[in-house]
Amino acid sequence: MTSKKLCGYDLNGWKDRAARNWTIEADGYERVDGIHTTGSVLSPCIVRIGDETSQRWIGGSQASLAPHGRGNGWGIVGSPERRKSVTSVFGDNSAPAEQLAASISGLAHGAKFCSLSIDDDPRTSERFQERLIEAMTKGKTGRCLLVWRSVLAVLGCLVDDKMSFDPEDNLMIGIIGHVSDGFTVQRLRLRLEAGGKDPIFAPERSKAAKHLASSLGYSGLLERSKTLFQESNPNVSGNWINQIIAVHKLALEGEAEPELIQNDRGRFVIISPPETALSQGAEFPAETLEHLVGCDILLFETLATGHVRERLSAALQKKSALKVTTLNDDIVAKGALEAARRFADGDPVYFDFLPQISTIVLGQSGATSYDLISSSETLPAGRVYRSPAPASFAIQANQTEFLLHLRKDLEEWPRRARVDLSSKTSAPVPVQLSVEQVPAAGRARFIVDAPMLSRQFIVDWDAAEEIHTPWNELVDELGTSPATIPDRLVLPCSMDAWEDNNREAGLLSLLQDNINAEDVDWTALARKLASRPNRHYCISSDGDLPNGVPPEAKEQLENLTLKALQHIRKRIASELTADNESLKFLTWQFRRSPAELPKILLKAWDARNPLFKHPFITHPMNWVLVYQGFGRTCRTEKEEKLALSRIFLRNVKQWKYKEETAAAAFLLSRSDTAPLLLDRRDVERLVDRVLIEFKGEIGSDYTRFNYAPFLLGGLLRWRLKVQNALVVDQDPLADSLRDAIVQTRKDFKRTRNRNERFVRAAKRYDPLLVQLLEELEGQGSNPNLLVDLFDV
Repeated sequence: MTSKKLCGYDLNGWKDRAARNWTIEADGYERVDGIHTTGSVLSPCIVRIGDETSQRWIGGSQASLAPHGRGNGWGIVGSPERRKSVTSVFGDNSAPAEQLAASISGLAHGAKFCSLSIDDDPRTSERFQERLIEAMTKGKTGRCLLVWRSVLAVLGCLVDDKMSFDPEDNLMIGIIGHVSDGFTVQRLRLRLEAGGKDPIFAPERSKAAKHLASSLGYSGLLERSKTLFQESNPNVSGNWINQIIAVHKLALEGEAEPELIQNDRGRFVIISPPETALSQGAEFPAETLEHLVGCDILLFETLATGHVRERLSAALQKKSALKVTTLNDDIVAKGALEAARRFADGDPVYFDFLPQISTIVLGQSGATSYDLISSSETLPAGRVYRSPAPASFAIQANQTEFLLHLRKDLEEWPRRARVDLSSKTSAPVPVQLSVEQVPAAGRARFIVDAPMLSRQFIVDWDAAEEIHTPWNELVDELGTSPATIPDRLVLPCSMDAWEDNNREAGLLSLLQDNINAEDVDWTALARKLASRPNRHYCISSDGDLPNGVPPEAKEQLENLTLKALQHIRKRIASELTADNESLKFLTWQFRRSPAELPKILLKAWDARNPLFKHPFITHPMNWVLVYQGFGRTCRTEKEEKLALSRIFLRNVKQWKYKEETAAAAFLLSRSDTAPLLLDRRDVERLVDRVLIEFKGEIGSDYTRFNYAPFLLGGLLRWRLKVQNALVVDQDPLADSLRDAIVQTRKDFKRTRNRNERFVRAAKRYDPLLVQLLEELEGQGSNPNLLVDLFDV
């Protein structure tokens, strides 16, 4: 046996005590040996001593005897804020660790190893376990282990000669535990294990205890006792009922003595006890023993003594054909000391299960529930458990976060956790989710390992969103993998078109030539902005300039932009007649163009009304500039909403492929908000237009096919709003689109009516149509599909 100082704590909030392996001799020396239990502290509390500058909390017997918090009759120290019951501290998750620490160290302190009891009750939360561990660390009570009361009761029996039973391997022990609002029932199996020197018996806990509500719980007994005391002392005023220890003695022991209190006026009053606090006809819940069928022995663990203990024991024995052994009220403290000894010596204390923890894994066959911790496993107390087979996931490219669905066996509802990656992934990233937990030692740690990112993420269960859907239904709901979504279209820029080449001047030279010109060459400027050498514009579709543009060139561009805006304003006001070249110059600046330009273009759309004319519209081809120019320059959700509503005013059969189809494709492909504005009816109409254009090109040279595949690619971004929208075999619209693509690809292979133009078109479009089919199946492989469709 170890020579280290050990302590076992029975901290329950009703009758606290501790058991130590050392004592102080008469000569002042410590002797480390044997079992020494402290006196019980009935109705334990903590009190605050000191003033505002130096105050601290104390617990144990000192606090129980102190006048602090006992009413105004004790002056300043009698203030109610100076006293808290241990049970109230238990229930207050915001209580500082110092308060719980005081309630523990007030019983005993100075041990190197200790264990502390916790109720074997399904409602004992992991958060409460963490608070106890934090308090023991704060109170410097030595290395600590939390152990269930049912386990400690058995360990206490193994070391208490008076309460011993004949232990044997696989012995099934039933424990009825007395708790605040009733009873708990638990089954423990005794296992013979290898100890440090000799074989040792250790209890195995394979599931959580069952709770049975009853008025015979400690709270019910206390309330009955309070009522009887008040009936016996009708003339005593004040809040004395919550101050006297006699109320608790009557509740837990069945008898009490008169108690002297000091009322708010400073006068002493004698409180007389009633005869009994427990009716003769005590009845246990009917189902108490149903959960213990098959047990070899039955133990009843209660803090009650005297008449209360006798009556509870008799009532329980009436329900059982098997003898029920009622344990002494110090058995848990003795068991806690034995647990501390085993903990210090490295012997098995007990074996425990971990509540089952599961996640949802999505694969080709759908969604499945994946157990990170199996409820069938038990492991030694104090040992860290980590999932032997972590759940594997893949984060798709260009994601900044991903979702995890989690379930704990003892929690009512599953949760959805969002893991923030801090930056966008450039490629698919494999990750693994595992769980770390120690039995009865607080919350499990959910760990996401992402080796490719050189990162590890910790998932916070408490911060996760609670989902009020049964787990099996949630698995079914997520049964299909999330369909892929093409990336938003961003057309890049570079200095290529800014600089001169062998054939023509670059934008830098054109800006310099026109900045002070009386007649600005808008045509040359617009043509240069619209050019795309090496597939790079002068300005990106997001309105960004490339690195390397000189400050003076930026200033020249801004000045010419203002001049172009003034130019079109004069045209609208009929002060000037000119072509649309200055307007083109503005629209090819994409989102860098003046903020009012999209509004100006929207007003031009009204010229579709034959009663309204607009200076921009002098030829039917001008509509292409107005529609596509808006698609290039639109930048706000409000403008997108207005544009979509106006586009849908026309029947899709009347749309022009370079106008409405192109504008809709631009909006959906370049924005993260435009797809969210669509409802199902809007999507149906857009799909109808795509089908019209696909069908219309069958047998042709596909010279008018530019925007139909592009619009289809943009439509796939509706999945930002509806996760698995437009997936074949799930959505009839997707089935129609698939059939249209299949027919088009079949037409590409026709042997008649072929020419060079047709062959070029088929060669360009066919691989992109294959990728669109993959997207319709929800398994796209090219996140840059929209860029490739635009390039065609």
